[in-house]
Amino acid sequence: MKALILGDLFITNDVLKLELENAFADSGITFEYEFRTNEWPVKPVEHNNEIREFVGPDDDIVPLAADAEIIFTHSAGVTRRVIEAAHKLKVIGAARGGPVNINAAACTERGIPVVYAPGRNSGAVAEFTVGMILAATRNIPLAHGSLAGERRWRGDLYVYEKVGPELNSSVVGLIGFGAIGRKVAFILKAFGARIMAYDPYASPTQMASFGVEAADLDDVLKHADIISMHARLSPESEEMIGAREINLMKPTAYLVNTARGELIDHRALYDALGEKRIAGAALDVFEAEPPPEESPIYGLGNVVATTHLGGASKQAAKIGANIAAKEIYKIITGTDGPDYCVNPVVFESTDK
Repeated sequence: MKALILGDLFITNDVLKLELENAFADSGITFEYEFRTNEWPVKPVEHNNEIREFVGPDDDIVPLAADAEIIFTHSAGVTRRVIEAAHKLKVIGAARGGPVNINAAACTERGIPVVYAPGRNSGAVAEFTVGMILAATRNIPLAHGSLAGERRWRGDLYVYEKVGPELNSSVVGLIGFGAIGRKVAFILKAFGARIMAYDPYASPTQMASFGVEAADLDDVLKHADIISMHARLSPESEEMIGAREINLMKPTAYLVNTARGELIDHRALYDALGEKRIAGAALDVFEAEPPPEESPIYGLGNVVATTHLGGASKQAAKIGANIAAKEIYKIITGTDGPDYCVNPVVFESTDK
């Protein structure tokens, strides 16, 4: 069986190949491979009017796809051109939670299922989120930068007006209570934090089982000392945190975003940070990545900023490839229906 492996510098060709072969280990099916690698995450993702969050042109993928029965990708773009060129294609697997780099509509027209790996980096992002909270509230990067970069001892960071809160005395507000939000709540409960959450798609009963209080968005914003974003980006959630919402926050509150930059109106956030209307922010995602040279982020002293590292762990790479490979196995062998398919409608009119 011919498999086209489209790895990158995070989920490598070797990882994708290994997990695919592990999934098919007892099937008797063997593979012939074609490989291509792009330079994500060193090279930033791109967007066009067809697909999002992909890296590299499709020019060199199209000829490789001609005989492929399986396409297994992470960040490479699978466009309509690729799909139309792949005459033998049976399934596309994406080792990521949101396969927006694949033209799912074109796949549906061809009857090709697209499977993916939801929650693959939820553990990595949850741990990173808690690290960002601690970094922002306890002045960790500021102290490190002063000592290691400037050889300056910042005893003044122990002054009462500059010290931050402990989590065991804080209210943490989660915006979104999916796989990542639930894991963040689990970790923060060990610190003794009181946790509120807003998610119109999660039930109060589900939240209560994690020791979390369900609340509407405004109540979370008004009462939380730390607000952490975990909503999925959609037309409804885009810029859900704007000037009005930021003005509801406590002047001592921190805003943390390890989800998607588009969830926040960054102009409103940067204005509030510059005017010290909130205490600070911890941002792993931005208005653009990298932020433009004129972005205020470069001059703000009350922000912890990282380069979209939340999901970066070795486990996340392997988990994503493992979940998607098992979904590919189900499609190819017909042993079971897939659990994570973008376009299940294809099974209504095909025998796949």
